[in-house]
Amino acid sequence: MTYLTITYNQRDALLLQKNLQVLSVSELFTEISTKKCLYTIPGLVSRSFQCLTSIQHDGISSILNDAPPLWIKYGIKSVEEPPSIINAKNGKLIRASFGYLATNVTYSWIKQIQIPNRWHSLEWKTDASRKYVAVTYKNDNKIMELRLTQECLDKYFMVSTHNTGKYIVILPLKTTPRCCNISLDRRQKYQRILSFKGIDGVCLSDCSAICLQFENKKSLDMCTIFLQNIMKLDCHFGPINCIEAPNQTLNFDDTLSDFWSSYAFQMLLTLGYRIKNQITELTLRKIYQLSDVSRDEQYPKHQCYLKLLALYNKVRHDRFCDINQEIDKIQPILPSTMLDKWMYVPRAYLTPYGFIPLPIKPIRGNRVLREQELFGPPENYCRIIIRDVDLGQPQQDLMRISEEWIKNFIVGKNFITIGNRQFFFLLCSNSQLRDKSFWFHAPYFDCTAGDIRKWMGDFSHEKCVGTHIARMALSLTGTTPTIKLLPHEMECIEDKVDSQGRIFTDGVGKISPEALRQALMAYDSNLIGEDYMPCVIQARLNGIKGVFVLANDLKDRGVLIQYRPSQNKFKVDHNILEIIKHSSSGMAFLNRQVIVLLENMGVPQHIFLKLQNKARLNISMSLLANKSAQRTLEQNVRSYDWERMRTSGIQLTKEPFVRSLLLLLASERLKKLKEKSHVQIPLSDGRMLLGVVDETDSLEYGEVFIQLRDLNGQCEILHNRKILITKNPAHFPGDIRILNAVDRPALHHLYDCIVFPAKGDRPHPNEISGSDLDGDEYWTCWNEDLINNATEQHIPASFNSAEKEKHNDEITISTIADFLYKYFLSSDSLGVLSNRHLAYCALHGPNHEDSLNLAGIISQVVDFPKTGVPPKVPTNININRYPDFMENKHRESFESDSSLGIMYRQVKDVWKMHLQWQNTFEEQNIIINPDLIIEGYADYIIEAEEDYKYYTSRINTILSIYNLENEYELITGCHSCAEEERQNNDSVETASLEFRYLVQEMRNKFGKDELSYTAQLRKASACYYVAYKAGTILSFGWIMDRLMSAIMKRKQIPREEHQALKSIGTALYNQGLSTQIREQVSKWQIDDANWMNYSETEVLGDQFLKIIEQCSRTHEGVELANEYLRILHKIAIKKF
Repeated sequence: MTYLTITYNQRDALLLQKNLQVLSVSELFTEISTKKCLYTIPGLVSRSFQCLTSIQHDGISSILNDAPPLWIKYGIKSVEEPPSIINAKNGKLIRASFGYLATNVTYSWIKQIQIPNRWHSLEWKTDASRKYVAVTYKNDNKIMELRLTQECLDKYFMVSTHNTGKYIVILPLKTTPRCCNISLDRRQKYQRILSFKGIDGVCLSDCSAICLQFENKKSLDMCTIFLQNIMKLDCHFGPINCIEAPNQTLNFDDTLSDFWSSYAFQMLLTLGYRIKNQITELTLRKIYQLSDVSRDEQYPKHQCYLKLLALYNKVRHDRFCDINQEIDKIQPILPSTMLDKWMYVPRAYLTPYGFIPLPIKPIRGNRVLREQELFGPPENYCRIIIRDVDLGQPQQDLMRISEEWIKNFIVGKNFITIGNRQFFFLLCSNSQLRDKSFWFHAPYFDCTAGDIRKWMGDFSHEKCVGTHIARMALSLTGTTPTIKLLPHEMECIEDKVDSQGRIFTDGVGKISPEALRQALMAYDSNLIGEDYMPCVIQARLNGIKGVFVLANDLKDRGVLIQYRPSQNKFKVDHNILEIIKHSSSGMAFLNRQVIVLLENMGVPQHIFLKLQNKARLNISMSLLANKSAQRTLEQNVRSYDWERMRTSGIQLTKEPFVRSLLLLLASERLKKLKEKSHVQIPLSDGRMLLGVVDETDSLEYGEVFIQLRDLNGQCEILHNRKILITKNPAHFPGDIRILNAVDRPALHHLYDCIVFPAKGDRPHPNEISGSDLDGDEYWTCWNEDLINNATEQHIPASFNSAEKEKHNDEITISTIADFLYKYFLSSDSLGVLSNRHLAYCALHGPNHEDSLNLAGIISQVVDFPKTGVPPKVPTNININRYPDFMENKHRESFESDSSLGIMYRQVKDVWKMHLQWQNTFEEQNIIINPDLIIEGYADYIIEAEEDYKYYTSRINTILSIYNLENEYELITGCHSCAEEERQNNDSVETASLEFRYLVQEMRNKFGKDELSYTAQLRKASACYYVAYKAGTILSFGWIMDRLMSAIMKRKQIPREEHQALKSIGTALYNQGLSTQIREQVSKWQIDDANWMNYSETEVLGDQFLKIIEQCSRTHEGVELANEYLRILHKIAIKKF
């Protein structure tokens, strides 16, 4: 049995109708879902068939003989893992060309490389461990190499059948490939370069496909097998004509009428030759005309921006889109709803090849941005993110050849041009520094970036360049302004210090109840309840940074803030309290560094496996049991009343919209288990908490106070319990402390934070990774298994930072440029050193001398921005073998017998099974549930369709801006975009916020109609019907989730008891495992007290789960628990 997929352009559908009819009526072919056979190609249509007998290309060609041009693919998607050892392949190329796919049957090249003589060679080669294909050009003693990685290539490639005897492959690109020189001497020295044998950066960045012509068929076949089996790309055969692209004669340098038009047009042009070489003079004239019409409009209602953004979104995802046809058809995207207290600032990537504007999205404002009368509106700023040519994080190899380029931008020799505005370097916040991103500013009247830096405050006393920059950057921290304080409402009080001058109160101030109430009302009034408000805020005030803690001793003094010298960083007159975040208790997770240190403290392997097994059990059960699904959804998706939906009779694990959310959450949680050992600690056993200090002197050294508040407002004080405490990342053996949680009445006004004592030989936060209390969050855990076994408490490391490097002369912008460049070079070593430390710990343990040395150097790297002293990276601490759980592609790996190794291998098997199922999972048709359709719903269909159109357009815009695959990624926060994009500018937070605002907008609109309750139910039912009939953006049907729950509840459908146990039991019977399970019940002495009212299959299902739970508790049962959890997850995904 084989599979056949035909892919074609939609405009050819009518011409293909007869040929497809032949396949459809043939007894040899059965049409199936395309998802099993290939990845979807935007802009093209695919149809897949299952063939009862093996088929030859010639046989299919005869059926499609008179058909218009199309692509043919054989087989299903390649999802199996390749063999662990695969020999490298290589062969000769006749030519390599760089261009774009003009249509699905035409490849246009701009430049090409051919072999000039026999002393030069053009070849292809593969690297299976790092999963890339390279094009190499050999000349004398050097090899130029252009690497085509999985991240760089699209999910498919084409083998041209146009010219017999020419062995051609076309590789569509997602990003620009990297180039390097490799010397042929013994050292095999690798050096990054920014061009490839005459193909310059402009051509490399503008081309969106590469064409390789192989010397012979054998060479082509070897390469295509590698691309399919190792790189997991779909292979299509099609008559693609490779031609030289016509010369581009249009001038794109003319400035459009206004800034927003220019910004959007430059964004469109970054899509490269497929825009620049195809756009006609008529289309260009239409863009200029639209710009003229929009010249007086502003974001977000600027029509030219909205139209060009719609075009950009369309063309970016559909490489076959014809912009000249699309410009008249496409509708401008709907204007975004402006989020309250957020700002909309241009943002762009800056690569060695150019400037890439990105769609506008909200960011939190800051002190500088809010001074619009002085420095201009938000569009006078631009967030510049430095990236490599493939938009990945720039590493040392690029940094070493980019010193002049980077420094010229910082000192102002180079600038960014958008339309008629020139943007110059301003500064970067502390978080931006780590991400290699900056603020740029365009002069506003006579005000320049230099003037803004002077306005920020007086930093003349700070002679350490790193600290100087950090102090200036405090003005750029994302904050929300609240109350303005008068001079008498701010007081300086003394810090509390130990005998060596270490500060117990480092970063902590006090705030009166009235001041806190007023500030929180301005920040977010929803945080304040009748008897509750957060008790800690992290904030900025003048030149003061840190946290302010509710102080009951100030309740009779009105509005008052007391700050400490440790908080006061510089002089400035800006007495508005700006809040960054407030106290709350978040979920705590185990991670690899914490597991290594806990194992070193005596925790045995089966304890970690027990916690991981519980996490795995929760993941699988969330797909099987409605109650488990509810818990998972409540923790991750808070826009809906999940309990109400479940208790109304809605089957969460079967409902198509909810089921898709659960599947995505399950995939994300399994992936984090495999890649990071990210094991959730139950909320009853641990939290992430802001650290504060005991102002009442109630706590002794070794004690902490923790009071937690649940969603129902109930408080629990941890009393007479040992607590494990650390701060991420943790590297030293003593970074995890064991302290005693006690109850102290004087601290009862503090909750959802951890209170440390102000007494003792040394501040506890300083013992924990050398941290302080200016906003640090602490990992706190009181899980009994971990506490009872972590018996070896290690001495805390001494965290004495290197003496700050002083700069006695004036700190100028050139000084800042030198420092930032040095920082970029050193910061790249942080990830390398952390990985090396983890590998050393896996081999030798955290107490080994080399592990301790690496931990110390990592601490120096972290402190570099404060001290200005670059760390000395050791040359004598190297590692040639990495543990398997690190999945290192560049070094030999070994099977680690540590807890991390065992945890990794157990979950890897499940992840592999899950991924294979996910890649071939055939999405079922969306079925409308008749129980949710009520009489009279049809009266509201037209209105619901209008609302659906608006909502869908808004959702699709958000998806495009944040580069998300679907609405489920948006709603869950499980973003599939690159890690750098997830981390940069709070993308997950702002995307989620935009979704919540949209849902609230739709709910408000629904309420404005002032319908009767019966009419509301009918309209909600109509919304559900419209969304499910369309089969996409199903969340529209659940905007009024409470009304939908009410509809279901009225049906009074009896709920099926123990439906998950029944599903599990039935599957176990079908697999012939019932006898084995009964034997294990006897062996493990499973209690049968609760089985009186269960059916036989339900009993079997419950026995199975109890065996997993029982086996997870002991070392002897680990393997059986793992095997049964694999079976359980297979049942869970097969159920879908």
